Amino acid sequence: QMWEEAIHICKELAEQYESHVFDYEMLSDILQREAKFYEKILKVLRPSPDYFAVGYYGQGFPTFLRNKVFIYRGKEYERREDFEMQLLSPFPNAEKLKSTSPPGQEITSSPGQSIQCFTVQPVEETKVRLKGRSIPEQITNFYKANHVQKFSYSRPFKKGPKDPDNEFANMWIERTTFTTAYPLPGILRWFVVTETTTAIISPLQNAIETMMKTNEKIMSEINRHQNDPSLPINPLSMLLNGIVDPAVMGGFAKYETAFFQETYLQEHPEDAGNIEKLKDLIAWQTPLLAEGIRIHGRKVTEDLRPFHERMEQCFTQLRAKVESQYGVREMVS
Repeated sequence: QMWEEAIHICKELAEQYESHVFDYEMLSDILQREAKFYEKILKVLRPSPDYFAVGYYGQGFPTFLRNKVFIYRGKEYERREDFEMQLLSPFPNAEKLKSTSPPGQEITSSPGQSIQCFTVQPVEETKVRLKGRSIPEQITNFYKANHVQKFSYSRPFKKGPKDPDNEFANMWIERTTFTTAYPLPGILRWFVVTETTTAIISPLQNAIETMMKTNEKIMSEINRHQNDPSLPINPLSMLLNGIVDPAVMGGFAKYETAFFQETYLQEHPEDAGNIEKLKDLIAWQTPLLAEGIRIHGRKVTEDLRPFHERMEQCFTQLRAKVESQYGVREMVS
C-alpha cells in the first residue's frame, strides 16, 4: 500500500516510454496505473503501523544483537503482545524486561539473555513542499509513519512537592529519541539504533504539547467531515464532549490552577513566554470547537439531539469564560 513509492516508479517508466522507447501503448497503461494510485491515496483507508523499540541485552546474544537496540516496524493492526511472542520465540530462555528504562551493567554484562520491548512514536520530519499549506489529511498521513528515521518514547515521572488536587503541576516527561541507521520502512522491517538522546520536558511544556495535539485533533476531525459528509458522527461527538463538558475531562481548568497563578510566575519568571503561548492555544481552541459543534449540529440524529443541546450549553459557558480571560480568536474558514 505504499502507493507514493509506486507513483515515483510510474513517473520513471513514463519518461522512458515517452522519450526513449516511444512505446505509447505502454505509456498509456502506466499513466492509467499512476492515476489509480493517486485515487487510492485519497479513497482507501490505510492503517498507520506501530513501531517497536527492541533491546537485546546480555552476553548470551550473538555480537550483531548484543546490547543493541533496534526499531521494528509492525504489521497492520499488530498488537504489541503478538509482536513480543514472535520476538521471544527464537530465544526461549530470554527474560523479558518489565521496565522501559535502559538496563544497568548487571544485565548488559550478565551471561544470560534479556529482551526489552516497548512501543515508540515516529517523529515526522516536515517536508518542505508540504509546509504551511492546507493539504488533505490522507496525503499528509503517509509521511507521519513512513520515511521516518527518528522515534520517541515519553516516560512520565513526578518531581517536586506532590499536589493531590492537580497532577499536572509536577508531571514531568523524560523523552528519549532513537535515530536509526536508515529510514523506515526500508529493505528490512527493522534497523539498528545508531544514536539515542534524552530530553526532560517540564510540566508547562507538556501542557503546551497536549493543547497543541488536542487542537490539531479537532482541526483534523473538522477537515475529515468537510471532505466526507458521510463519515459517522461518533468520534466527533466523543472528542467535542470530552473537551467542553467539565464533568468528563475537567477541561483545561487544571492548567489554570497549576500555571496561571501569581505564585507560579513569581517562582518561574523564565516561563512567562510559555504561559502566554498556553493561553493563546486555549483561546484558539474556542473557534475550533465552535466549528466542530456547528458540523455536529448539522449531522446529529434526532435521538442524539438532547446530547447535542447539552454540549452546546456547556460550550456557551466555556466560550464566555475563555473569551473574557484570553481574548477572541477568529478562524478563517
